[in-house]
Amino acid sequence: MKTNIVLIGMTGSGKSTIGEKLSQQLGMPFKDIDLFIEHTTKQSIPELFEVSEAHFRAIETKACKKLASTEDRTVISCGGGVVLNPKNIEVLRKTGWVVFIDRPVEHIIKDIEIGHRPLLKEGDNNLYQLYEERFSLYQKAADFRVDNQSNLEDVLNTIKNNLPKTITHKRRG
Repeated sequence: MKTNIVLIGMTGSGKSTIGEKLSQQLGMPFKDIDLFIEHTTKQSIPELFEVSEAHFRAIETKACKKLASTEDRTVISCGGGVVLNPKNIEVLRKTGWVVFIDRPVEHIIKDIEIGHRPLLKEGDNNLYQLYEERFSLYQKAADFRVDNQSNLEDVLNTIKNNLPKTITHKRRG
């Protein structure tokens, strides 16, 4: 049975902010896959990318499998490239409702700090290219898409209204 909420989307789309707030509102734990990876490897994401992107992606796949198999009623925020490996989505979908947080690139550019985002070091054009390359993967992976252009409460309500009531009702106790 699907009991997790899995947030996917571009880097800077708001997955972590939305995930933390959603977890508070629903009384569910919050897990950020990138933070989980940094904690378990004792290395930063940029350090893991320095070895190679393939090295990071292999670790990311292990993290997806671990969190999908051990978490229950958890909001999970994924890194922007999680959709590049279909196995990641396959394992996350087994236990979670996958929500594509879609935010226009122009909005992302205004807000993000690129220092901790290895794939954005080349600048804005790289972000547009990544968005074009990944958009169809996000759409294919998601149970539904949420447009993140309005205020945070509207985005949270849209997510909650599209999930089964068994997920969105806080558990007592």
